[in-house]
Amino acid sequence: MSSQSANFSLDTTLNCLKVGETALVNHVTPQFQGESGGVSDISRRLKELGFVQGEQVQILHKGYFGGEPLAVRVGQSTFALRNFEAALIGVTKISATAMGATKLGSI
Repeated sequence: MSSQSANFSLDTTLNCLKVGETALVNHVTPQFQGESGGVSDISRRLKELGFVQGEQVQILHKGYFGGEPLAVRVGQSTFALRNFEAALIGVTKISATAMGATKLGSI
């Protein structure tokens, strides 16, 4: 097993992370719904908010009823997202050992 596979787990979407988990954004899925653009507008808005490739995200809180809204930190900002919005954001979870190495490297 390589050290990289020990530090990173499988790709998933932001809505699948648990409270306290940290990940790196891989992509925002450009889905389209109907002629009005619907979901594509949401994908663009997510990118404008900072959900771009390589950005670190963390789930801070999930609502009690149905897990909505999600409080998500991206960079230095915190946002509330609905589950379907978070499902558009592809991420790679970061393990605790990788986070420690990242923090040590930034000192």
